Amino acid sequence: MVRDRKTGLEWIAGPDRDMNWNEAKSWVESLNIDGGGWRMPTIAELRTLYKKGAGKRKMTPLLKTTGWWVWSDETDSSSAWIFHFIHGGKIVYNRDLSGNGRAFAVRSRR
Repeated sequence: MVRDRKTGLEWIAGPDRDMNWNEAKSWVESLNIDGGGWRMPTIAELRTLYKKGAGKRKMTPLLKTTGWWVWSDETDSSSAWIFHFIHGGKIVYNRDLSGNGRAFAVRSRR
């Protein structure tokens, strides 16, 4: 678990394997670490992890992943927004595809 003192958010990186949106959501909803309260992040929250020039994946090195993007909670019937760390932006992506997608869980302690 990683706590961002600036935002007050706590983060957990999910399994380091490709997963689609449904798998990511299921993983987040199953978390009961340190009292629970975990959820999928918003695009705005994922953007706070983006660190231009911070290594190959341009994110804090405290969250270990080999994936290039992370699923968000922002969805419609067949797609979801992802945050892509290569260029630091959001992209709409089919929820059934996995590619290099990862799940992160977040909660606020403020």
